[in-house]
Amino acid sequence: MLIAYNNQQQLFLPYQYTRKALQRYRRQMKFFCPQCLEQVQLKIGNYNIPHFAHFTKNQCSQLFAEGESKLHLQGKMQLYEWFKKNGHQVELEPFLKQLSQRPDLLVTIDEGHFAVEFQCSTISHEKWHQRTMGYEKNDIQAIWLFQTPQSKEAINGIRKIRISPLLQKAFITTTTDLPYLLTYNAVTAHFIYWTNLLHVHGHTFIGKVQKIPVNQQHFPFYIPKRITKEEFQCYWQLYKQTCRQFAYSRLLHNKKGAQDPFLRNCYELNLSLTAMPPYIGIPVQEGASISLFTSEWQTMLLYFSKQLGCQPFELTKHQIKNFLCQQQLEITEQAVRAIQNYGQLLQRMNHEDGSLDNCEQVYVHLFAIATIY
Repeated sequence: MLIAYNNQQQLFLPYQYTRKALQRYRRQMKFFCPQCLEQVQLKIGNYNIPHFAHFTKNQCSQLFAEGESKLHLQGKMQLYEWFKKNGHQVELEPFLKQLSQRPDLLVTIDEGHFAVEFQCSTISHEKWHQRTMGYEKNDIQAIWLFQTPQSKEAINGIRKIRISPLLQKAFITTTTDLPYLLTYNAVTAHFIYWTNLLHVHGHTFIGKVQKIPVNQQHFPFYIPKRITKEEFQCYWQLYKQTCRQFAYSRLLHNKKGAQDPFLRNCYELNLSLTAMPPYIGIPVQEGASISLFTSEWQTMLLYFSKQLGCQPFELTKHQIKNFLCQQQLEITEQAVRAIQNYGQLLQRMNHEDGSLDNCEQVYVHLFAIATIY
């Protein structure tokens, strides 16, 4: 932990002092845990950031998440100082008795409360959900800032990125219905935005990655802008390239032969894997809820619809759920809406005069919804 009371019952933050001064204070003072009031030890190492730790492990020490990495301590310090410099009321490692939880930071603006969690280590979805719900039930907005994966830090701009399931849970959704991911890099002191996310398949997305130095950020955080039509051209090229790679790989590494439902449906529909029609493999809203590649589930949906003698946009909810069940896909409201969105897009493509090409239509459908509704 980064804070403790000294003999004078004053909060003491060791990172604000030199190591030489801390060695002197350690000889002259005693320090106490601000929660359980038991004496704690001041640790001053050459590698780690000076911090406090309980002499013996107890429930209180667990709440303080002792054994934190240098990166975690460093990130908390940077964010704490940043909130203070911006004039916000901020508490470092406060204990919320009603929740038995201790956020890294608690920020208060007017009457709004924000629990900021800087997460460097792996955390289970159950624990993440439990802590988030605990905050929300007490009218505290939870903000999770994950440490930026170092492998993704070097490259900026529009590119293909892989986002883990847990990081996907940390997506921030704005009033513009444009979810994005915000991480923090304590090594470089930069906020990293992963915006305008276009689901490709599995945990792979195409997105625009941007860095903001901590001294140029403000709170509430900057909200990213939508990409332009010109930028979406880069998205579209990346996406179609990935579609072609998927089809080629599926054809090359197929082990099921005629038993592969995707390849069998392609054959039944007289489709060529190397030249799929433009209406197959189209990204749609909420497509991330379907684990299969878009080319795969959309081909099988077209075959399913043909067997029923109708078009995808004519399918009922019950029929869509039957399709998901038949393909052993998870039946969720998001998955149903993804299929409905695909049907609606197909219907618009059939009725439009062709003035918009596929790229423009998908851009409007995904990133410029306001131009339709």
